[in-house]
Amino acid sequence: MSFLYVGRLDELKGIKVLFNAWELMGQGAPRLVVCGQGSLEDWCITRSKSLHIEMKGYVDASALPELFSASEALILPTLLYEGFPMTVVEAFSMGIPVICSDLGNTGSLIEEGVTGWKFPGGSAQGLTEAVRKRQNCNYDINGSVKRVYESNYTPDANYRCLTDIYSEVKNANRSFGAERR
Repeated sequence: MSFLYVGRLDELKGIKVLFNAWELMGQGAPRLVVCGQGSLEDWCITRSKSLHIEMKGYVDASALPELFSASEALILPTLLYEGFPMTVVEAFSMGIPVICSDLGNTGSLIEEGVTGWKFPGGSAQGLTEAVRKRQNCNYDINGSVKRVYESNYTPDANYRCLTDIYSEVKNANRSFGAERR
């Protein structure tokens, strides 16, 4: 069983929280694949040697689908209030659940036990518990994630959402204009 982190190797992205969680799990920790570069790259390389972590460095976007498909979950331990992390949608598109800190939009994209698991931002212990939940998951969460993706995040789903918004605005403007007359 393997888990995946894709992102900047930076304290605000939660890389230290991630490594601390793997340290807490000790020898029983699952394999973690870390892809990315950043200010903490040397720290990560040094620390990974004593943990069950494989450092990949920079990975071209074309190689990500293979890494996603070989993973039990994508982990986003961010300490930031992210906008809309594309890696979440990329994972969803492949039916891969996401384990993320429950901060801002990142946490709001994850439905507990349906598209992944959340943990308190900055909590290595919370991340460890979320990883254990994934390891002990005995139902088809991958199918659940894929269904959510197809319902909400495909180009067709986005087009339907956008046209619904335009219709609502158009109808609201008609109502507003009629009230003013």
